[in-house]
Amino acid sequence: MKSYIKIFILLLVINFAFAEEKQVLVINSYHRGFQWSDDVIKGLESILSQHIDITINVLYMDSKRINSQEYYKKLLELYKLQLQNRKYDLIVVIDKFAYDFILQYYYELFTNEPILFSGLERNSLEEIKESKLEDKVFGVYERRAIGEIIAMISKMIPNLKKLYIINDQSENGDDTNPFILEAIKENEKNINIEYIRTSTLEEIEERFSSYKKDEAIFYIRFYNDKYGNFYRNNQIATTLEKVKLPIFVTDTLFMGKGALGGQLVLIDELGQETGRVAIDILEGKLKPLFTTTFDKYTFQFDLNKIKEFNLHPSLAVKDYTIINIPQTFFDRHREFINFVFIISPLLVFLILGLLHNIYMRVKNEKKLRLAELEKNKHRQFVIQQSKLAEIGEVFSSIAHQWKNPLVEIATIAQEHAFKERDKNSQFVKDIMVQIRYMTDTMSDFQKFIAPSSVKISFNVEEAIKSMMKIINHTIKYNYIDIVIDKKEAERLTVYGYKNEFMQILLNIVNNAKDQITELRGKRAIKRGQIEFFIYNKKELVIIEISDNAGGIKEDMLPHIFDVYFTTKKNGHGIGLYMSKLIIENKMGGKIEAFNKKDGACFRISLEAVK
Repeated sequence: MKSYIKIFILLLVINFAFAEEKQVLVINSYHRGFQWSDDVIKGLESILSQHIDITINVLYMDSKRINSQEYYKKLLELYKLQLQNRKYDLIVVIDKFAYDFILQYYYELFTNEPILFSGLERNSLEEIKESKLEDKVFGVYERRAIGEIIAMISKMIPNLKKLYIINDQSENGDDTNPFILEAIKENEKNINIEYIRTSTLEEIEERFSSYKKDEAIFYIRFYNDKYGNFYRNNQIATTLEKVKLPIFVTDTLFMGKGALGGQLVLIDELGQETGRVAIDILEGKLKPLFTTTFDKYTFQFDLNKIKEFNLHPSLAVKDYTIINIPQTFFDRHREFINFVFIISPLLVFLILGLLHNIYMRVKNEKKLRLAELEKNKHRQFVIQQSKLAEIGEVFSSIAHQWKNPLVEIATIAQEHAFKERDKNSQFVKDIMVQIRYMTDTMSDFQKFIAPSSVKISFNVEEAIKSMMKIINHTIKYNYIDIVIDKKEAERLTVYGYKNEFMQILLNIVNNAKDQITELRGKRAIKRGQIEFFIYNKKELVIIEISDNAGGIKEDMLPHIFDVYFTTKKNGHGIGLYMSKLIIENKMGGKIEAFNKKDGACFRISLEAVK
C-alpha cells in the first residue's frame, strides 16, 4: 500500500514539474506610454504574474494616431511574421481598436485561441456571429458613471445653470455617445446641457478662459479634434489647467492635472478584474460569450480645485478621498523628527527618572497624611500606579518597536562591511556595540508593556505597505517574496491604533522571517514567501498573514498568545501577547493562528468603518 502511495506522489510531482506554460498574448489598441491602456495592462500583469506557469507577451497598435484600413492591413502582415508558428492559450485585446482588428483578421492569425476583450463600453453580438467567433469571445466591459456624475454635479452646484459635456468624435467617443445622450435626455428638463464633440483644444481653452458662476464642464475624452489631430495627455492636461470652470471626470487620468474630481473608474483595478477573468478562462471555468461589467468606483477630489471654485463634495458624497493635501508637520520636519528618534532612548531614561521622582514624592507625601485619610491615600496610590502602568505600556511598546530597526541597522552595517571587504572596520564594531547596548537596555523595560495611543480611521492596505518599508532590506536579502492581495475587498478602513497595528504586523512578519531564515539555512526551502490576503466578510475587514516556514507545532498553538511564552532561545514572549491585547482589548477585533499548507497563518478580524 505504501509503495502505491509513493508512486502516486511521484507521478504528481512529475506532472507538476513538466506542466506546460500558459501563453497569453495581449494586443493593446494604443502605443506604449498611453496612460489608460498602460494602467490596464499593469493591473492585468499584477494578477497573471502571480501564476508562475503563465507567460505574457504584449503587442502594441497605434490606433489613436493612425486609424485606417491600410494601416490595419500593414499591421496584419507584421503580425503574421511575428506570430507565425506561435500558439497561445488566450488572446487579450485592450479596448475597441484591437477588438475590431481581431474580429476582422482572427482566422488569418489564429486557429482556436479564446479572446478576452477589456475596456469596451459596448459591442454587438451580431458582429461576433458574423466573424464566426461566438464560441471564442469573453469580455470585461468598462462602465463610466455618466448619469451618476451629472447627478453629483447638480448636488455640488445646487444652482447649476449650464453643464458642458466634452466627448471627441473617435470610435471610442462613438461607443460612449449613446450613454451620454441617454443621460442628457434624463436631465435636460432640469439642467441646460451643451454637448461638445467637434472642437480643438485651442478653442476649448479660449472659450472657457473666464469664470462663470454656476457653470461646469463634464470631460469624457478629447484625444481627436475636428481636424483629425491627435492630442497627448500632457497637452490635454495643460488645457484643463487653464480652463476657469470646474471640470468633472470619469477616471483618474487627469486627477491632479486640471480635473476637480468625480466618480472615477479605477483603471488599474479594471486590469486586475480582466486578469481574474483571464485566469478563469485558462482554467476552463467560464463558457464562451461570458461578459462582466466593471463598475467599481472611487470618489476623489483635488483640494486645490475645491478651494479655487469653493465647492463642497460633502453636499453630494459621503465617503471620498482628497488629493493635493498640504504636507503635514511630520513631512515638513522629517529630518528633525529622525534626529529626535535617534536620541529618544536618552529621553526615555530622562522621562522615566522624572516619573520615578514624581512617584516617590507622592509616596512620601502620603506618609505625612493623617491616619484617618489612609483609605483615601490607598485609593490615590492605586490610581497613580495605574497611570504609571499606562505610561509604562507606551515606553514598552516603543522599546519593542525599536528592536526591529536596530536589526535593520545591524544588517545594513554588516552588508556595507561585506561589500567594502573590511569586516574588521572599527565603525562597524562601534555600531554593533551600540546596537547591543540599546537592545539590552530596552529589554530591561519589557515588564512595562501595555501600549496606548489615540484611535484613528486608517486603511489596512496602506498600513501594511508602510510597515513593509521598515524591513525592506531584511526581507530582500533573506530571499523572501512578499505578496499583498486584496482581491475584491472594497472597505479597507478600520478604526483603531494604526502604529500599534503596524507593530503587530511587523512582529508577525519578523517571526516568519526568522523561521524562513532557519529553514533556508537547513536547505529545507529555496525561497521564503509571506502573503497578505485582505478581504471583506460581512461587516469585517479580515487580514490573513501566511508563510511557507513550516508552521507552528500543534501542541504550541493554544499557548502562543500567552504572556512570556516563547520558542526562541533569546525570546521574551511578549510580542504575540501584546498583539492579542491590542487587537482584542483595544480595537475590539479578534486575532487567531492556525496552520495551513506549508506554513503558519495569522488571521486578524476588525470591524470595517462604514
